[in-house]
Amino acid sequence: MKKFFVALVITIFLGVVPSYSAVRTQNNTYYIDDATGSAQIRNGNTSTAREEARRNAYRDAIDKAIGSIVSGISERNSYGTMRDRVYSQASGLIKNFKITSENINDGIITITGSCTVSEKSFDGVLGPEVISMLGNPRVMIVVDQPQNDKDNKKASGLSPLELELHSMFEKAGYLIVDMDQAQTLLKLDSKNSYNDTERLIAAAKTLRADIIVVAKAESSSRKQSALGQTWYIVSGTVHIKAVQTQTAYQIGTATASGGNGKGSRSASAGGILSSSIRKAAEDIIYKIAYRMASAGSSLGGITVNVKISNADYKDVVRIKENFAAWLGSTGELFQRSFENRNVEFDIVSQKKAEDIAAFLSDYAEIEGLTTQTITARSGRQTAPPVTASAPRGDGMKISITISNVKRLSVAQEFAQGLQGFVGSGAKVENSYSNPVANITITYDGNAQDVKSLQDISGYLSKQDITIDGTDEAKKTITGYSRRWF
Repeated sequence: MKKFFVALVITIFLGVVPSYSAVRTQNNTYYIDDATGSAQIRNGNTSTAREEARRNAYRDAIDKAIGSIVSGISERNSYGTMRDRVYSQASGLIKNFKITSENINDGIITITGSCTVSEKSFDGVLGPEVISMLGNPRVMIVVDQPQNDKDNKKASGLSPLELELHSMFEKAGYLIVDMDQAQTLLKLDSKNSYNDTERLIAAAKTLRADIIVVAKAESSSRKQSALGQTWYIVSGTVHIKAVQTQTAYQIGTATASGGNGKGSRSASAGGILSSSIRKAAEDIIYKIAYRMASAGSSLGGITVNVKISNADYKDVVRIKENFAAWLGSTGELFQRSFENRNVEFDIVSQKKAEDIAAFLSDYAEIEGLTTQTITARSGRQTAPPVTASAPRGDGMKISITISNVKRLSVAQEFAQGLQGFVGSGAKVENSYSNPVANITITYDGNAQDVKSLQDISGYLSKQDITIDGTDEAKKTITGYSRRWF
């Protein structure tokens, strides 16, 4: 008989989160000892009032559990809406409710009870709501695993472990950046990428990821032979950590290990690592969101997602500049995407969605509004006029920096295209240092057709380049290439 053993160790380090004294956690279950609810007795109908008080006690239990899991979440302006959606499923979450005391005073019945909530089932409801409240953070997923594990690679270049993590985080409600491009940008070295935080963050910023989820998979085997049979003692471990891109702050880790003494070496290792990565991901996938949403998190403020349709690049530049002036040092605007005349922003500040929508209404027609999202359609007729560009070149230089340019030939193509766009009145020069193209446009003193920064940015945006920013005073444009070749 071939021997078989399994060892599973899960470790979570998410910091100390204050909990309600009335909530205890044991055996993957939340215990609420003092859920309280009240209701008015109408027309002497105590039975109906008692059921209403029971439902309110369920809500109190949900409130206490939420407060225990996500510290300080009630301070967020969007908490009420999120809590109401969780309330709607309270009857399916609360188990073993027992009334421990009942009191009737001045026509009001008040009951106190104890109950339990399954940690897994509660995570399945609360987790997606918190992720939605945060504006569906963008996650870059990278798996660092032995490069000689050929059986664990697919033709696409993505391993089953990467696909497993991708699927789990996507189902939970996160937005996932392209993993192929994450791999290309990182130029992964399986020996040190897990600890190469600087390279991880650089790639995440380029891909506009809010959170980096990086997993390190390791396996080992030992050959055994007896009575003419050969088998392998195989073990594997997966470490997962989550890092916030903007601050490089580590917000969660998980580790899962397993072993199998039966079957081929590659098949056993693949199965062990796949099982371990699922278990580790299950432990951390919602805790990332809980930590982000908790008071004192490194992600300060409220995230409001803004989507504007029918916008050209001039609209985008104008709106970003005016929002930056309006928010000042009290908030930040992050541009997620701009393509097909649709732009998406995340605004992180202490301002309510209603305030942001009121400001945005000067530049776009508001079509939809919730506590976390704003949808609008560009209304260019109300936008401030664009300052006209100078009629002559006068030797003006415009510097363009484009990152994520994979090849010199691509940089040359961008420069050649720009030369055709600006015409013979300007000289376009190009230098390339992988993966950055630096392009300079120098106008002749007699040039008549001078393109503004907005004109050039608009042209570049049609060449698979996302514009990060422009500086009229310094005559600079920065952006990154979306061409993955």
